[in-house]
This record gives sequence, structure tokens and C-alpha cells, in this order.
Amino acid sequence: MARRLALTRSALTSILALAFVCVLVFALFNYRGRCVITMPETLVKSPGVTGVDSSRCQVEWHKLGVRQIDITEVPNFNVTLEKNPEVKVGGHWKPQGCVSWQKVAIVIPYRDRDQHLKILLSHLHPMLNRQKIEYRIFVIEQWGDDKFNRGKLMNAGFIESEKYGPFDCFIFHDVDLVPENDRNLYLCDNHLRHLSSAIDEMRYHVMYYNYAGGVIAIKKDRFIEVNGFANSYWGWGNEDDDFSARTQEKNLLLTRPPEYIGRFKMVRHKKESRNAHGNDLFFGWRGRWETDGLNSHKTMNYSILTEEEMPLYTQISVDLGPSKNHMINPDDDTTKESLWTILSFYFP
Repeated sequence: MARRLALTRSALTSILALAFVCVLVFALFNYRGRCVITMPETLVKSPGVTGVDSSRCQVEWHKLGVRQIDITEVPNFNVTLEKNPEVKVGGHWKPQGCVSWQKVAIVIPYRDRDQHLKILLSHLHPMLNRQKIEYRIFVIEQWGDDKFNRGKLMNAGFIESEKYGPFDCFIFHDVDLVPENDRNLYLCDNHLRHLSSAIDEMRYHVMYYNYAGGVIAIKKDRFIEVNGFANSYWGWGNEDDDFSARTQEKNLLLTRPPEYIGRFKMVRHKKESRNAHGNDLFFGWRGRWETDGLNSHKTMNYSILTEEEMPLYTQISVDLGPSKNHMINPDDDTTKESLWTILSFYFP
């Protein structure tokens, strides 16, 4: 009996050792330096540097830092407006006496999250003022009770925001995420910037290597270059992985602020239903990304129901059309990623 137990332990140890070696070899042969930690200071140039326009706003770093966030307190829109009287109708603000480094459009995909929006805007407006960034906030609301399509809403927000632009930088922002640190500048670099690098629900760590969900920043020309988000993910999940893969295909880095700066609190809510075919769709992203996005005649169709400049934001309600008429069948994909490729995406 004792001998059998010893043999079992020996076999188990060997299996674990082999598994460890396999993971190690996988990591060594698949290592990539795509994700880069960069400080927010790299997004703006310091005064005195050759070629820097003296009219540009200089960030007062000593006034920025960690803020106490109470996600249980739901302020009234009027209270937020009273505390931010310089915000113009439509959720637009720009600094006085200097020129913002970039003109920023903040696009929030939305449906039935009134309390979350009130909490977010009460923190977002004063933070952006302190950062001296010219911005306008767009709330893109999906009409109807069909499955939520986050990617298509953000594409629609990108297109419709151009009426109020032009904008240099686009920030796609989940309504349930509230920034904790003012030093996390809401500006773009020349790559894909993942601003929400540390969310409390994820124990303030990135979920996986190429994760680009939550809050991201990307320049206009880069967004067009990757054909925006996919329109084909109806329901929660995988549209952010698809977008991250697109940017990787175009050799864009995935930059992040350090976790102590990229901290966000998540306002709790009931999760949307997960996309039943999300994983299958993601396996076929490579053969689809150039035709499923901003330029797609088949999937990039929607109609505007209402458009109004509210006191704190610009609201655009859209009908995306029924998902059953715009659903892509994963079986029709011309390419399928191998399991090795998918594993290397999540765990390089």
C-alpha cells in the first residue's frame, strides 16, 4: 500500500513537472514585447523642449493624484452641473488661456445604466478639467431590447461624433468604470492605450496580456486603420479581444499606465447575457476584420432615433437593427485561428 502511494506521488510529481516545463517552453518561444508600461508624462511634452508650442497647456502634476471614489453615492445631474458650471451644453469643455494637447471625444456605449452614468459624469468632468483637456462626452444609447452590441455602438459613436469635431483622440469608455487617479491622462499616444489597467473587480490587475477592455484611447487615424470594432458581436464578450487582435495585426503596441495610476472602480450591476458564439467568432477574426467594421455595408448599418445636446453630454440614441438580420455565422469564416494562436494571445 505504501509503495503504491509512493508510486502515485512520484507519477503526479512527474506530471506536474512536465506541465511546468511545457508552460515554460511555450512562454519562451512565444514571448512578445507588445505590451508596454508608459507613464502619463510621456503623452505631453515638457515646457522648454525644442519645438514645443508655448501655448500648449502645461499639466499641473502636483494637483493630480488619487481621489476617493464612492460608488454608492448617486449624485443628481443638476448637482454635477452646479459643481462644473464651465461645462458647455453637450458635455463640452476646453481650458482657458492655453491650447489642449489633443481634442478628445469620449464615447460611452449605453443602455439602462442611468445611475452608473450619473456616478461616472460626476467624477469625469472635474478630472478632465484638472487635466486641462478639451473634450466632449458622447453617450451612445442602444434602442430596443435586442442583445447589447458594444462594438457597433462605439463605431456609431465614432462616426456621429465627427459632426462635432474634428477630434484627435477617441476614448471608448464603459459606463460602469470610474477612474481613481487624476494622473491617468485621458490622451492618446500613437498606439492603442489601455487606460483601465487595474480594475478593483479584477483585484487591480490586468485580466490577461492582450486585454483591451474597459477604457481605451486611440487616435482617429489608427482607429480607421484597423477598421474600428467588429459589428458582429451581439451580447457581452470578445469584441474587445477582436479589437485588440486587429491592432496587433497592424503592429500597434498596447500601452498601459502603471497599475497604481490606471486604477478604476467598477460600479456593480447585473451582467449582460454573454455572446453565445463569441469565442467562435473570435477564432475567425483574421479573415473578417477588414470587412466587418467601419467600412462594412452589411453590418455597419443603423438609424438615429434621437440626438440631443444635454447639459452634461451629447446623447445619441440609435437603432442598430435586429441581431438576427445582421448576425454573422462563424461557420462561414474563411479562416480559423489555431488553439496555439489563441493561447498565445491570452497567455504569451
